[in-house]
Amino acid sequence: MTVSHRTLARLERGYSISLLPAVGAGEPSFLAGSEGEDRLLFFPAPNYEPRVIAREPGGYISICPLEHRGARYVVAATMFKPGFNAAEAAIRLYPLDEGECPDSTLIATMPYTHRIAMLARSGRKFLLVSTLCGGKAQKEDWTQPGGIHLAEVPPDPRQPWRLRQIVKGLNKNHGFDYAELGIARRPGYLVAAMEGLSFLSIPRDLDGEWSLEPIAAEESSDACAFDWDGDGEPEVFSISPFHGHQLSVHKRGAGGWKRALIHDDLSLGHIVWAGNLLGAPALLAGSRRGRRELRLYRPAGDGRVDPAYQVIDEGIGPSQVTVWPRGPHSARLYVSAHGIDEVRMYDLESSGSEIG
Repeated sequence: MTVSHRTLARLERGYSISLLPAVGAGEPSFLAGSEGEDRLLFFPAPNYEPRVIAREPGGYISICPLEHRGARYVVAATMFKPGFNAAEAAIRLYPLDEGECPDSTLIATMPYTHRIAMLARSGRKFLLVSTLCGGKAQKEDWTQPGGIHLAEVPPDPRQPWRLRQIVKGLNKNHGFDYAELGIARRPGYLVAAMEGLSFLSIPRDLDGEWSLEPIAAEESSDACAFDWDGDGEPEVFSISPFHGHQLSVHKRGAGGWKRALIHDDLSLGHIVWAGNLLGAPALLAGSRRGRRELRLYRPAGDGRVDPAYQVIDEGIGPSQVTVWPRGPHSARLYVSAHGIDEVRMYDLESSGSEIG
């Protein structure tokens, strides 16, 4: 495998990154935001020349695209600054096709919002909001739990969105990733929090009750799901504890979920992604401290994760990555390289000889 990269922009404390749906067979555009005082940027394909969507208020901790009634927007959780300074966190809506720094709309105020996600079901669109806590007396105060909130996108998205809490009693719920679990591929979200790793299944009636299903009791930070061994049921990969050092895989059997440690040497672990890459299963893991690596794991001969990883890059301190698989011999990673204040694009190429 060969790896090349290109720096697309300087972005101080670059943190969040999100792909837009690709148009046809073309390359996807994407968004990137700073968790500090820097900008929210839009990178339209195929040239990826950045356009400034917003210069303030900063703290763009989580961003996601929204297409609504023929218009394109970015929904951004803002004002989540370093040191968990997020008492003034708010969610704003920015048009994507109105030039630089378009007027934004405040759609909700939600302190300590850390992750947001868009959900489309039965012709309706919803925003999910995950809060790290409910409030703080000081930085290490975790006595006021946060949770998960839901709002339907109104016909006019510039009007306030009505949020209701669907999950209570969560602290440090840092990870919040879409997943499909079980043989039936039930859709939902992996919730990685101080209270453990859980699966929030999407109910048939989105206006009804939502419930968490436990996977692991230990504090977790990030998680993703993928059928690594090809048995038809996805495994769950996780980082633990909060911003932790342990990279693990969870597999469900007759007796429930069992955890197996892959590595315990991450340093402020912040990235975990699994999927098909270059024609075979792949696991990405990243650290923001220590060697500040972005790693690639492959299957071992027995089908488990081979601990002999390959370093895609080091010294970059990646905070988030999004992946465009492209094909059996080519893949692209869009990386927020927090440790060097850059937005980068990595191209991975394989002749196929590396794949066992």
